[in-house]
Amino acid sequence: MSNLHLDQFSFKNILYSFFNIIDFIKKHYIKLVLGSVVGGFSGLFIEYQKYQDISYKSEIVFVLEGENGSGGGIADIANSLGIGSSMGVSSSLFSGENFKELLKTKAIYRKAILTKVKYGGKEDIFGNFFLTKSQIDKYEWKNLPSDFYTHKFKETNPQKISIQDRNVLDLIYEHLKSKTSITIENPKSSFQTLAVEARSDTLAFVWSKLYLKTVTDFYIDTKTKKSQELLIILGKRVDSLRSALYYTQGKLANYNDQNQQIIFQSARIIAERLQMNSSQIQGMYLEAVRNYDNLKFSLVKEAPLFNVISDTELPLIGNKHSWGPITLVGLFLGFLISALIVYIIGVYKELIS
Repeated sequence: MSNLHLDQFSFKNILYSFFNIIDFIKKHYIKLVLGSVVGGFSGLFIEYQKYQDISYKSEIVFVLEGENGSGGGIADIANSLGIGSSMGVSSSLFSGENFKELLKTKAIYRKAILTKVKYGGKEDIFGNFFLTKSQIDKYEWKNLPSDFYTHKFKETNPQKISIQDRNVLDLIYEHLKSKTSITIENPKSSFQTLAVEARSDTLAFVWSKLYLKTVTDFYIDTKTKKSQELLIILGKRVDSLRSALYYTQGKLANYNDQNQQIIFQSARIIAERLQMNSSQIQGMYLEAVRNYDNLKFSLVKEAPLFNVISDTELPLIGNKHSWGPITLVGLFLGFLISALIVYIIGVYKELIS
């Protein structure tokens, strides 16, 4: 019985509170309406700004191919020279989370930003193209000095840029890193999606292509570094053996010309030694030339880093903000804030009186 009485008492309190709220709204409805209108207009203003801020997304679907640690023919050539068998680059650098962290490094972004690109029939550094097309001076950089977004890059080597170049470059890096992402939509698939968002479809298109190419070039340079060093060693070896072969052949020819009718056995032995040396050096020279050619063919046949499955194309479709949600939130917040202010003022007047 006591429980039933408590329930009825609680229900009465709820109804009493509800009717008090209704009376409060009726009493101060003009103030509440004004507060809601102010909140609604605030939300409407925010939505207008978002509606003007159109973004474009460029997406490239690609596959990161696996590595073969054996090195193939390159490793065989290295073994024949006694250099070592591990001529490839560890695939762990370009796999899993390591690959995602590699894509965020400042070195790769700087190299890409300072790369020259062609657009609008002219060629310029991408950093200058970004400052022209990004509209960043109206949004993220609107509080920065004008010399930041009017800056012009002239040097493409990151090691030779000025302090101001580096300051602007770091700001561009932070902005592009937040707008560039690599995702795997299906965990069971090896397809990865490079997505880039920008306020210009041309900017999004150019950056996505340039960024992917920069990473690809970095991979190829890293992967073939040892092979290129081996190619230089083989090239020097071929040149050295060619010089030794020509010298020995010339010396043998001169000796035979001077001793056409050999009588003494000592002279015959010298001629045979020269012939033997010439034959040995010739064999070594031919073997070196063959290894040199095989290595060049192996470098040509090395697989690329990426296979592009779905490429990006112009024109890109812009993503516009949908009207309504922020305005409704503004109306609701305006109503709550105005109601709270009116209630606090009423309590304060009661305390004073």
